[in-house]
Amino acid sequence: MPGGPSAPGGSGGPEHRDQIDPASLTTEMEAISDDVKKRREVDHTLARFSAVHDELAEQERQRKERRQKLMPWKVEHDEEATVYTSSVDGDEDSDAPSRRVRTVKHSKIVRVVKVLSLTAAVLVFVATGLGWGAMLYVDSKMTEIDALNTNSAAVHEAEKQLGDENFLIVGSDTRAGAKAEDGVGDADAEPGARSDVLMLAHIPADRKRVVVVSVPRDLEVTRPECEGWNPETAEYSGQKLAPEKGVKANQVYSDGGPRCVSTFMTELTGLTINHFISVDFNGFKGMVDAVGKIKVCVPKVMDDGELGMIFDKPGQYEVDGQKALDYVRARKVKNEDFGDYDRITRQQKFLSSLLRTALSTEMLLNPGKLNGFLNAFASSTVGQNVGVKDMLTLAQSLQGIEAGRVTFVTVPHYTDEGPTPSPNDNVEMLKMDATKALFQAIIDGTPLPDEKPAANPADQAQQTTTPAKPAGPKQGAVVDPKGLKVQVFNGDEDNDGAAARTKNALIELGFDVVNSGNGTAAGKTVIKYGVGGEDTAFTLAAAIPGATLEVDESQGGAVTLVIGPGWDEKVVAPQGGGTAEPGKTAPPPDLAVVNAGKDPCAP
Repeated sequence: MPGGPSAPGGSGGPEHRDQIDPASLTTEMEAISDDVKKRREVDHTLARFSAVHDELAEQERQRKERRQKLMPWKVEHDEEATVYTSSVDGDEDSDAPSRRVRTVKHSKIVRVVKVLSLTAAVLVFVATGLGWGAMLYVDSKMTEIDALNTNSAAVHEAEKQLGDENFLIVGSDTRAGAKAEDGVGDADAEPGARSDVLMLAHIPADRKRVVVVSVPRDLEVTRPECEGWNPETAEYSGQKLAPEKGVKANQVYSDGGPRCVSTFMTELTGLTINHFISVDFNGFKGMVDAVGKIKVCVPKVMDDGELGMIFDKPGQYEVDGQKALDYVRARKVKNEDFGDYDRITRQQKFLSSLLRTALSTEMLLNPGKLNGFLNAFASSTVGQNVGVKDMLTLAQSLQGIEAGRVTFVTVPHYTDEGPTPSPNDNVEMLKMDATKALFQAIIDGTPLPDEKPAANPADQAQQTTTPAKPAGPKQGAVVDPKGLKVQVFNGDEDNDGAAARTKNALIELGFDVVNSGNGTAAGKTVIKYGVGGEDTAFTLAAAIPGATLEVDESQGGAVTLVIGPGWDEKVVAPQGGGTAEPGKTAPPPDLAVVNAGKDPCAP
């Protein structure tokens, strides 16, 4: 290996490796001449400068990109209002880079845009912060409770209920924390907490209707298996309660609290209950006062045996929270004949008026009223899935709904007078088949009696542009059954003679049964019909609660009742009301209905 130059002042031997500049080494790690070393040092310096230049250029590119995203107007104005001058005075042909100079007008525009943008950003930030803070504050005042039973096996046809909102609403009669001036009694005289009001509000996914179903407090029901509930502490006890028959509906809440009443209502209705609200007396008063005066119609004097004189003469009144509470609570009005059922009708009429007011534009756009309502709602509410954001979103989605599309209905029931009829022996019982038909009609979206049809401009426009299709079965009407020709076949092999008994019952109502007997096995009770049999089919469905209408083109103009398993053989006089589309269940014909679009003072 050839030797390298001697170190100055050295002995002529090779330098130690740790004393040799790496720039002076060849790839074979041998020392090179001084001129090569200098050239390599220059090359290294230029490489470092080049790297720094590239890094600065990339930073400038990223800065411009960020500025363009945040202030796109600035780039546009810079390009439009910038003049270029040569860096060499008087030499337009110079190759020297030119510089940009802003005009006075452009500078003013940029300053104005900056000020407006900054102001808008501050306002948005403050408004968003205040709104978010207010929602968090109101939500923090609400008591969250475990109330809902998710994935319940009692839910019927869950696929049809996707997107639906079902609110279970309990009006608790607890006196805990009540003051003497509140006029509701005290916890010592009235211990515990029962569901003084029990309602389920159904809002379908399309938000085109609202159905509110009331369950009378004194209705006799079967309480499901539940965990014990302490109404004084609002906590579950951990004790398991076995199912119990013959309890009053309001006792379900007292025994097992929110979770138990939610289980009971899911089993009764088959609906997916996804919201729970429990409001006490004071909360109800506070919400009414926050909304403002609510109109009620009093057809006659209201003198209650417990609450005293409420209205001393008939007429239309605008009531505040306390008077509204008396109006909906009164159960022993001296000139009312049906006690709790008259009270339910009053509650439904009042809530229809309250709903119209609460969902009005004036309410939603009035920050003072809206804040007062939300605070009153939150401070006296126990619930689950009822946050402020959810409630406001729901309220806004219902803004366009017409009052005639809001229906209040009471579950079908009857009075069982027992072996020794007397006012004290009467027991209120559910009509189970009619109740099932009601909630199946709700799931199917079948219109209820007096419900205003939904306007559908899109369908109307489509009808004007789409070629007419061949006529097929359409929705029918409930008419006088006299002379209507029907067939009756028994598809339940375990119910001998059902066709003959049903035939006789229908004949008594005026139907003309032209054919009857045993038929092929059926999975459920259905009414089959084709073109021309619409009115007959819908009238027959009104006489057979729970039967499902089914289009069958092979029927021609005939209408056939096929009896399926589990039918209770109840046949009732058909009455006008809601009708169902083919394949949907018709509601029971004798529903007690209050429509929110009807004047409460109208006869």
